[in-house]
Amino acid sequence: MYSALLRNVFLPAVLRRDDRQSAIKHWRFFQKSQFWSRQRLLDYQFEQMKIMLAHAYHTTKYYRNVFDERGLTPESFKSLDDLALLPIMTRDLQFRHLSDMISSQYAPETLMRFETGGTTGQRATLYRNFESNNIKIGGAWRFESWMGRLPCDKMGLVWPASMDFLEQLDWKQRIKQRYFLRQVMLFAGTHRESDLDICYREMRRFNPRFLKVFPTALFSLAEYIESTHLPSFHLDGILSTGEPLYGYQRKRFSELFGCDIIDMYGSRETGNTAGECPAHEGLHISMETVLLEFVENGRPVPTGQRGRILITDLTNFGVPVIRYQIDDYGKLLQSSCSCGRGLTLMSAAVGRVSDDIIAPDGQRVTGNVIGNHLTSAGPEVGQLQVVQKSPSEFVVRVTNRPPVTQEHFDYITGVMTRIISKDINIKFEVVERIEPEKSGKVRFVVSHLAPMREESDADEDGDQ
Repeated sequence: MYSALLRNVFLPAVLRRDDRQSAIKHWRFFQKSQFWSRQRLLDYQFEQMKIMLAHAYHTTKYYRNVFDERGLTPESFKSLDDLALLPIMTRDLQFRHLSDMISSQYAPETLMRFETGGTTGQRATLYRNFESNNIKIGGAWRFESWMGRLPCDKMGLVWPASMDFLEQLDWKQRIKQRYFLRQVMLFAGTHRESDLDICYREMRRFNPRFLKVFPTALFSLAEYIESTHLPSFHLDGILSTGEPLYGYQRKRFSELFGCDIIDMYGSRETGNTAGECPAHEGLHISMETVLLEFVENGRPVPTGQRGRILITDLTNFGVPVIRYQIDDYGKLLQSSCSCGRGLTLMSAAVGRVSDDIIAPDGQRVTGNVIGNHLTSAGPEVGQLQVVQKSPSEFVVRVTNRPPVTQEHFDYITGVMTRIISKDINIKFEVVERIEPEKSGKVRFVVSHLAPMREESDADEDGDQ
């Protein structure tokens, strides 16, 4: 009752003060459009693509030059497939040409500034216009609704990304977040018991119904709760984001918190991109806000085959993001979801290109494949990290909760030699914790091999 009162009366007033009231309109639109037919969604996506391409051509120096060099105009694009006429955008290209990518319709100081997480080794400062951010707020509410949460229902964010805690909120902002938007950030970026205890105590005080989490951060908190025999919480839903969600994490969360867990894929560059509904048949792509391509060597891969993900943001008119190589891989699914939503599906097994393992014979093995095989069966295990030192030398770090035995070593060795190669050597390290990256994420696979440059990578001038 109180949540409904906030949502219908106070939320519009609070958002109006920040010029974000259109987020409610976008959320209501997304709640309807998700059930459009697939063809209607594709038609809408194509129209939004044409609008964005025309805007980029007419208002940015960079894309005007790109179009002109290729003899293109906005009218050259007759289908979604024609987007491939434009070059792939890399983070390095965006960094070097950012000033020429800002639309002339926006003064730079009027744009929202944000930073990428730096998990690829290169942190970047990016911008988007305010209305794009409002659309993304509405899109986030739709994804959250798939775990049962509506705006203003209590939600805790178990977060490891320290950059999100750097800005100190004043007392008015803290009141707005806690008592009107009803969400609080809970820092779980370290494995120190003092930090985890603070996170736990704050969660108990706030008493959320829902959590939005980085899975490794919540897993650390779950281990702390169980090892110290503290009372757990019963939640109505958990949304996992920021990094891959593994089966052992999903199982632990479900047992400890007594609720369903849904997965979501997104990035700081383009926001929430795809999410899982309660049917758990794949990730629904937010077709109204992004256009995804799956490519290998610069060419589209068949549906159902893994490829590098390219993202075109259909909402950011401040700094158009077109065919951006996010350095993640995934695959498009042919099937439709039994939930009735018309949104296309992609596989939930999304991972970073840098998380691949290179076998002794030169073949590439997806880190997520290793992760899912190691954790979906066999003896119960804590956190794992696979470090590749050379094509045949590996270090596997395993946390000692639950206690590690020879059975664990034998099972892990069997899985890795079966999937990678019989000609590998594995050294085990039993550790108290696995340290996160600067972004707060914990990488499942860390390769010390130089990444294999693919033909699909854009060259310094942006050509394929």
